Amino acid sequence: MRKYGLKSVEADSLQIKEDEETLVVPAVITREGVYDYDGMLIYEPASEVEKAAFTALNAWVVEEHPPEIILSKPQLIRGTVRNPRFEKDKIKAELVFFKDRCSPQYLEDIKTGKARSVSIGFFFDCIPQLGEFKGQHYDYVKRDILIDHVAVGSWQGRCSYPLCGIGIDSTLKGADPYPNEHACRLKDPETLNIVGSGERKHNGKTYRVIFGKPKDKPEAGSVEQAYRYPVKTWNEAEARKHCQDHGGNFEPATHEEGDIANKKQEEESEREKLRQQAEAREKKYGIKFREDKGHLTPPKDYPQNEEDYADPVNYAYPLVPEERCRNALARWGAFRQEYDQSERNIIYERIVKRALKYGITVHYNPELPEAKALPQGIKKQMEGYESADSLITKVNTLVKQLNTMF
Repeated sequence: MRKYGLKSVEADSLQIKEDEETLVVPAVITREGVYDYDGMLIYEPASEVEKAAFTALNAWVVEEHPPEIILSKPQLIRGTVRNPRFEKDKIKAELVFFKDRCSPQYLEDIKTGKARSVSIGFFFDCIPQLGEFKGQHYDYVKRDILIDHVAVGSWQGRCSYPLCGIGIDSTLKGADPYPNEHACRLKDPETLNIVGSGERKHNGKTYRVIFGKPKDKPEAGSVEQAYRYPVKTWNEAEARKHCQDHGGNFEPATHEEGDIANKKQEEESEREKLRQQAEAREKKYGIKFREDKGHLTPPKDYPQNEEDYADPVNYAYPLVPEERCRNALARWGAFRQEYDQSERNIIYERIVKRALKYGITVHYNPELPEAKALPQGIKKQMEGYESADSLITKVNTLVKQLNTMF
């Protein structure tokens, strides 16, 4: 079964390369593991990850997943994927953001780590197969993965940090910037078990030292993993110099803790309101909101009225203008598996109704359950449909003709 999927990966801090035209950050965009897709536990083997690496080359980077699932509008493009490569069990790549296609706020969110998660949109074959990976059960296996696009935002992903995401090759857990502390990474935390911290002084100023023990040498002693510099006593220039003098990778503090807490509270309050609105739409339309790919608000540059979507709960399959309705109708067969049958009936009827309103010819497919579920009045307007009454009339006419022959 060929399916479409979205998989988010959460990242932490960034190591940025920047020039006048682009902003470049390293990322791990996917890796081997077992992932939950609406209750389906699906294993993504390293061998399939390796085969998929080349499909990420030059994939477009977007700010959020397009409602039509596949990227079809150039206005949504924010950048591209460069140098994807498979290493051990994961795909590493550089995400290149085009400054002239990104808003100043979006670029700032990337730099400060607010937009720190990556979500890939991809196709794959879903093969029923029971098994376990590192003690985790799965029911299906992904095969023939093809990456369509990469979205960068602020959601929490299926493949979470420190396994996947932006900045995995740079500043990692144990050395990412805290709101009130600058950070200096000395060693990769993936190689250590963090065991504690202590305080030291330099030129009369106190800083924290994070200690860890090598994972491959548990009997070994502790080593310095990172330094932390309180912003109240260390300015950025002083902390950066101290870090560089010790051969570390420096990351400045983000914002004051109070500002972040207040902003986070406001964002959570707003998101809760949007979730409540999504729940109301679920009850109204009988369609489930998809946490991994649904939109809480209409996407930018797309219809703002929920009635103009085939899936108004997730703001997917826009039906205006006519071109988008044609697109929804043409792509429905590929993406119908994302919904259960009752949802398919609802969404397909909305697509067909709008298509017929535009004067688009819609062919009746008797093998499609949602087509059979359409109201009779709609079926009669579809190309190739013959009602039961019409068929009975034809049969009776044929019987009369046969009777006259004998």
